[in-house]
Amino acid sequence: MSSYHNFPYSYKMTIAYDGAAYCGWQRQPHGTSIQETIEEKLNTILPEKPQLIGSGRTDAGVHAKAQVAHFRTHSLLDTDKIQHSLNSLLPKEIRILELQETDALFHARYSAKGKVYHYHLAKKHDPFERRYRLFVGRPLNLDLLKQGASLFLGTHDFTSFANVGSAGTKNGAVRTIHRIDVVEEPQGLRLEFEGTGFLYKMVRNLVGTLLDVASGKLAPEKIPEILAAKDRRRAQKAAAAHGLFLVEVLY
Repeated sequence: MSSYHNFPYSYKMTIAYDGAAYCGWQRQPHGTSIQETIEEKLNTILPEKPQLIGSGRTDAGVHAKAQVAHFRTHSLLDTDKIQHSLNSLLPKEIRILELQETDALFHARYSAKGKVYHYHLAKKHDPFERRYRLFVGRPLNLDLLKQGASLFLGTHDFTSFANVGSAGTKNGAVRTIHRIDVVEEPQGLRLEFEGTGFLYKMVRNLVGTLLDVASGKLAPEKIPEILAAKDRRRAQKAAAAHGLFLVEVLY
């Protein structure tokens, strides 16, 4: 067993961030990541250099309202003090919402039972919302949008909606989507996705396809054919990153 598992104390961190200026959650050789930024500040506070493990990666430009991560250490921490210290050191677009001691068996990624993502669409171009909503400059048929969304519900092989680079798992590209809700808002629409997990760029790829369905460019009946093809080239272009938020990790 590695020394990582011998650390007696485990801490769970809930994080909100504006991802516009970052290359995503996960450390990258080129570009600044959320993980790297938090680890660097954490390492200035603690005598050790703990590794921060997230529930999963978010793409460059994607935001989070409640990303979850954990780290292990030999130190018994004053969590309120550490949280305050971290927030005083971190850039203002990253906040630690909660820091708490957790069971040693807890793993931010492997203990997760599901995730909730929201994708925000704008009715009109708003300079104050442009970093957080995608403006779609064509009419959208909500009935077609909902019809298309219903065809993704349930358990499917989502290879056609996963970009190269999706992490391999024992289930391959098979995922279960429990709900896709279309919520009307004053500023536009919110698409809510809840499922057991999502592959690399899967939500953005689903949104891109649904937008083509809603605008009449793609018949809803084509969605089962695209799923069956297990070929990324058969699905539509991914929606832009800036409209996507990781809202909740379910445990």
